[in-house]
Parts: sequence; structure tokens; C-alpha cells
Amino acid sequence: MKLISTKTKYVHTDSWRGYELPINAVAGANDTGNYSDSPCPSHVCTEELNRAKKILRKNNISYRTTINISSNVFCVHRYILTDPKDHKKSKELLKHLKEETRLFYIV
Repeated sequence: MKLISTKTKYVHTDSWRGYELPINAVAGANDTGNYSDSPCPSHVCTEELNRAKKILRKNNISYRTTINISSNVFCVHRYILTDPKDHKKSKELLKHLKEETRLFYIV
């Protein structure tokens, strides 16, 4: 089994803000913890990403997950990464989740 690289690039959203984006990411969700006022609760993020991982497993697509920083100290980005040869198929299989979830997005 080939190891999926976690190499990242930094995406600037303005002159001083941004986030790390893994080059092999196909999907992600933001996580702001499980505080009572959290807009992106960890348990929702986990559940939505687990739904995506289940679809990938069912279709025999290898993946790995990462947690990457953002310039927002209250938020991390959690990503699902696949081998580059599986990106197109993975995104196609997962795209419907965007309409069925709250935090999940395609990269």
C-alpha cells in the first residue's frame, strides 16, 4: 500500500490570514471544538467525515485523515486525503454529502 502524502501548501485568505491545505485533500470539515457556542462542533465534524470515509471504504479507496491549522486560533481544518489517482472518483462519490451535511465540503 502506498503512503498518501500529507504535504501542505499555505492558502492566504488575505494579507495575514489563511490555512494549511494538504495537496492530497479531497474533502474536509472545520472543527471549533465542543463548546456550547461552537459553530462547528467536533462531534458533528467527526460524524460527517466518518460518513465520507465509509463511502470511500465501500469503494475500495484508500485514504488518510489529517488535522491542519488555520489562522483562526479557535478552528482547525480536518481533511480526508486520497492518492492523487483517486481524487476525481473520490470527489464524485462524495459530492452529494455537501447537500446532506452541515460542515462537510469538497476540496
